[in-house]
Amino acid sequence: MGDAEARTTGLSADMMIVNPIGFLTLTIWSWGIYFSPTARRQYQARHHGHLPQVSVSDLAFSLHALVISSITLGQVLYYAWKNKPKSSADDESRPLLGGASTAADLAVPTSTHKPSVVLQLSLAAMTVAAFVSAGLVWAGKAEFLDWLYLVSSLKLFISLVKYIPQVLLNYRLKSAEGLAIWVILLVSWRKQATRAALRQQDITGSFLSFAQLAVSAVFIEHDPSGIVANPAKLGLSLLSVLFDAIFIVQHYWLYPNRRVKDGEEEE
Repeated sequence: MGDAEARTTGLSADMMIVNPIGFLTLTIWSWGIYFSPTARRQYQARHHGHLPQVSVSDLAFSLHALVISSITLGQVLYYAWKNKPKSSADDESRPLLGGASTAADLAVPTSTHKPSVVLQLSLAAMTVAAFVSAGLVWAGKAEFLDWLYLVSSLKLFISLVKYIPQVLLNYRLKSAEGLAIWVILLVSWRKQATRAALRQQDITGSFLSFAQLAVSAVFIEHDPSGIVANPAKLGLSLLSVLFDAIFIVQHYWLYPNRRVKDGEEEE
């Protein structure tokens, strides 16, 4: 990349901020259902004695993704601070994409490191839901497994919240430069001139994750319902395939060779 300045322009702040939170909920679900005797007993009671379809690889993936996404968020915050304009008219006082603010802009971050209004409201609602559910468990009105299921559902909602702003941002900028497409494709031989490497569940990993869940549930545990009983893994695989396909179309067909630099386009 030579002397190119390290930046995170074109990378949705929502995606970076919510990623560690999403993988934290996935870690809580995976590790909780795997190690908690209480959760496993409650699961077996509901599924005719079958064990939950969570493997050691799920534990490793969730923890690894949590660490990597946290490091990536740290990079975004660092470069946002390092490249912050010294003039008073900086990015904090105007929208990233320019133009008048509209209702649709509420779903698009106006800064490279601050979440959109929609994300702020979503995080507040998810926090309240998690604490209310925990209170019901403590009061004996719900089981611990129900709280874990809620946490796993939050991961799916977070995936929607994080992917949609990036799709909208790519559309508004007419560029997909902010995403490392080789990470999505799992093709390491192609070098990409991106500002930051986004670590997410790539499309190849999504297919393999679903295949592992299906084989484990159907052929090992002989419980096909175990596929649906792991909403975090099933939903994450399907969502990742869907949005990765959208990113691939944006990168290779809609906005090929389009780069963003300080709000301007360059070849």
